[in-house]
Amino acid sequence: MPMNEKPEAGNWRNPLSVGNAGAARIAGSLTLGRELRRKAAAGGALGTFVIESPVPATISALALAGFDFVVLDMEHSTTDFSRLELLIAASQAAGLATLVRPWGEDTGLIGKILDMGANGIMAPHVDSPQRARAVVEQARYAPRGNRGLCPLTQYDSLGEPLQALNDSTYVVVQIEGRKALDQIGAIAAVEGIDAIFVGPYDLAMSMGVPPGSAQVFAAAEKLAKAVPGGPTLGIYIDDAAKCADWAACRFALQVVSFDGRMLSTGARAVASKARRGLSGKRAKS
Repeated sequence: MPMNEKPEAGNWRNPLSVGNAGAARIAGSLTLGRELRRKAAAGGALGTFVIESPVPATISALALAGFDFVVLDMEHSTTDFSRLELLIAASQAAGLATLVRPWGEDTGLIGKILDMGANGIMAPHVDSPQRARAVVEQARYAPRGNRGLCPLTQYDSLGEPLQALNDSTYVVVQIEGRKALDQIGAIAAVEGIDAIFVGPYDLAMSMGVPPGSAQVFAAAEKLAKAVPGGPTLGIYIDDAAKCADWAACRFALQVVSFDGRMLSTGARAVASKARRGLSGKRAKS
């Protein structure tokens, strides 16, 4: 059901909306992007990727760890729509703002993900202002975009669903190539983008240097200078000890590590500690 371009379309009131306790909880989960935007604007929103262990228990563990949001990855993971639905539901139950990174630019893909209850999109490989505008168009309802409207029952929790979702949907575009760096000012100027996010691994490949190279981080710092205001700056960080350094460079939307890496690191630490203990016991006996 495509929206028209008239400004009044965004003020549509849902005649089937309700105002009970259940509606309040559902409305809260659908609009968690507002709190994510507030935290990022205040200087720090901490998230992580879900890539290798896309199950509800992972979401619960990340919420208990204290993350502000998760990015459910569909680009490099086995996550399909049936699994994505379960992960979004688990995130809503845990009160975690949820962004989804789709695998490509298929028509309708972003709208479908948002219809499932995701709080925002992290669009990969955005290398031009034209692509950035296309992302915004798909993520926002008229008059801010062309996202198609389906009167899903979950929207009965919102009196003015189009306005509420337009205001709360968090739109992130990933900068992952030389071409994007060359056009960063024009990309950042696209209305409707909440954050510009540096993907250092693909950026390194594009620059022809190994991941973790100084050139990549120099490029990120140069990007920050080219975007003095407007969208929040974000970046993927391997080493949590570097978060403060990146925050000092105005990178407030920080995605630190990912599920599989944290599991592996924690498991290695436990096994190593156990083996040291066992070795010490043997030495004493």
